[in-house]
Amino acid sequence: MADDSWRSLLDSLTALEREISRVGAVNVNTATARDNARSLIQDYFRRTRPHLLAIGLTETDLELLDGQMQRLLQLANGRNPKRYYTRLLRDLRRTVQRVELTREYRLGEQQRSEGSTAVLATDIEGRIVTTLQGLVPSAALSYEQALRDLHASSTRLSFRGTANELREALRETVDHLAPDEDVMNAAGFRLERDQTRPTQKQKVRHILRSRGLSETARSAPEDAVLLVEELTGSVARASSQRSSLAAHVASTEQEVRQLKMYVDSVLAELLQVHA
Repeated sequence: MADDSWRSLLDSLTALEREISRVGAVNVNTATARDNARSLIQDYFRRTRPHLLAIGLTETDLELLDGQMQRLLQLANGRNPKRYYTRLLRDLRRTVQRVELTREYRLGEQQRSEGSTAVLATDIEGRIVTTLQGLVPSAALSYEQALRDLHASSTRLSFRGTANELREALRETVDHLAPDEDVMNAAGFRLERDQTRPTQKQKVRHILRSRGLSETARSAPEDAVLLVEELTGSVARASSQRSSLAAHVASTEQEVRQLKMYVDSVLAELLQVHA
């Protein structure tokens, strides 16, 4: 039912966008378009909004969407210019996408609360997840997936995916904090040999240098980024080099846990969430 109500809202929005695009007149006068607008509004207030509140979204989360729906109702109740609809629907689509992301997090939180055991073992892990959720949501998902993998390590046959999740969490965070253009426009920047864009190490250096850290203070995080790449590659190669499955799993788990230590140290420095 929850997925149905959200899917219904998205379908209603798409139908209205399509109908408005077909309007050839200056004003939206057709009954079909205005009826589709009312259908979207009814879907939201009668089904989708109660669902969103039930899974943990707040009135504040929905404030902008509420206002846009009310504005749409005002348009649908009169004969108003097509450009008003077009502009509002563009904004409405963006808001729906943001709400969808919040919805996914709330559903994920529900699933975690229904589980038998928490996966956040340390305070620093909790701080990293919380900070990433607000900064780079996809990186937060990758990091938390890696935590889940390691928490259930006794049931895993491979840790290559876990290593990749950790590397991606770090990469996306670094890319967010240091976009290529910003790094390349910095005074004195030079690309490394055979590279067409800044390396992760250069990006970390850019971030920490912009915060005024000394070369000595920057060296450990910069080196850790290189070790993350090396260990990730080592885990990826391990399966073809070890004949014993038991030895492979035990060895790669140890490597991934070491990899996580490096990722944690860099993320804690970049996100400034030290204990």
